Amino acid sequence: FYSIRELYRQLGVDMEPSWHLVFLILKQEGQVTMQELSNQLHLSKPAVTKMIKKMADLDYVLIGADKSDSRKKMVELSAKAHRMMPKFEKIWSAGQSGVQELLETNPHFMTALDDIEKQLEQMSFCDRAIQKLDK
Repeated sequence: FYSIRELYRQLGVDMEPSWHLVFLILKQEGQVTMQELSNQLHLSKPAVTKMIKKMADLDYVLIGADKSDSRKKMVELSAKAHRMMPKFEKIWSAGQSGVQELLETNPHFMTALDDIEKQLEQMSFCDRAIQKLDK
């Protein structure tokens, strides 16, 4: 995240790395509720609310009430976000190419990652750390 944040800073883009998926979801779906974003991002609703508030402060998203239920908050990309999207997508594409290059030069990475995921399914990171603390 630090390196991605530095990339955005050097390119003069006022954005956080964690916003990438929000932009992609809103671009694809148009308008979603805070709860839908929370579910899709696998984040708590307060965390999503905080993130969306920061994005709204920078005029990347618009927040409004749902027409059928005013308690629900709807989120959509702003005109500024739509204007900036080609620049964002160019940056994301370059980043993806950089990661792809890393993976191509490390052919066993995906196999190792699969092994790690299987091990974490058997015992979570948290449980492993607690086990080590108990020893």
